[in-house]
Amino acid sequence: MTRTFRAGSFSEALQRIKEELGPDAVLLQQRELKHSKNPNEKVEVVATLDDISEAPPPHKGRDTGKLATYNNKGIRPVEWQTIGQTLGPKEHKPVERNLPPIANDKLIVNMESILEEMKRLREDFAATRNDFLEGVRVVRDRIPKEFSSVAAKLSKSGLSAQIVQDLLAEAVILCSANARDNISVNEQMKKVLTNRISIASRPRLRKGRPLVQMFIGPAGAGKSGIISKLAGRATVTGNQSVAIVTTDCCRMGALEQMEAFAAAADIDLESIYSPDEVPEVFERLRDKSLVLIDTAGRSLGNSEHEEEIKAFHDAIRPDEVHLVLPLNMRDSDLKKAAEIYVSLKANRIIFTKQDEACEQGALLWLPVKFGIPLSYIGNGQSPDNIVSAEKEIIAEWLLK
Repeated sequence: MTRTFRAGSFSEALQRIKEELGPDAVLLQQRELKHSKNPNEKVEVVATLDDISEAPPPHKGRDTGKLATYNNKGIRPVEWQTIGQTLGPKEHKPVERNLPPIANDKLIVNMESILEEMKRLREDFAATRNDFLEGVRVVRDRIPKEFSSVAAKLSKSGLSAQIVQDLLAEAVILCSANARDNISVNEQMKKVLTNRISIASRPRLRKGRPLVQMFIGPAGAGKSGIISKLAGRATVTGNQSVAIVTTDCCRMGALEQMEAFAAAADIDLESIYSPDEVPEVFERLRDKSLVLIDTAGRSLGNSEHEEEIKAFHDAIRPDEVHLVLPLNMRDSDLKKAAEIYVSLKANRIIFTKQDEACEQGALLWLPVKFGIPLSYIGNGQSPDNIVSAEKEIIAEWLLK
């Protein structure tokens, strides 16, 4: 719907448009009526409630008028231009196209809309970048210069500006003004970090019933590798009463790979295809001291997989549920995975691929955020490349 309003002034015309068409009206054209026979009609404004891309062409003649959008904040005019005019910098040459007048006008409107959108995106990007730089500046500018080096290390580890600032504030308090050399500052920061790092208590074997550890996590996290390393470490340290149970029986090659390891390490292996098989299998394993449960990995957000994990968990009732995550995964993906698997009763976190990760910050912030302690860390491909989580070791990684 397009309407033409004539009035004695533009403000009077705009008031009528607002009253009759409402605040969503779009002004298509506005011009002065220099030869009007009616003294009360000195201006003319064309408005519409339709999409601006369907607007009629501007008034032809020497006065081309202006295009404007009308909203609660007023009018923002935009000069109409013909297709031969330059829309970019002055040094650009005009673009000539043999298009009908209406197509020209629609193209101009579309180009102006695209340019406005690009401008908004550029402004949003600049604001985000400035916020980020401001966070870094605050961290570096509001601390004594003796702490700038350790601040840079923590930022490089992938910790957010807010976490870095909290850590620095505590370290500054602990360091006396006359003992702020690099060695002292690093030592105090290590103490601050060790107080923040969350570590799980060591598992204890018991008589009469095996310790059951269940391992869950997304596909490719390294669950099977961690289980193999833990089983191998247990047998090397003298525990020959170890068994592996795998529910990952459908993924191509998964069962065969685990069977090959179990045969080489002389470790009992049981496969479970359904939660209904759990009582029978665990009856055969009742004399074992340690049972490690491997589960299938799926893409995040797979509801069927989540239901499968819940069903096996309820049937097995493990003592510990370890969420296995690769440390070289993006922070946003780590957060999403943790949110999903925490609801599946995970009560420990294992990080794999520590040796491949450029940033170590998740070793600190993820366990704290979700209230789940670290248990083990995989740091290589070799069978012995696994360590029990230690606060001092993690603090050193964060300060490298």
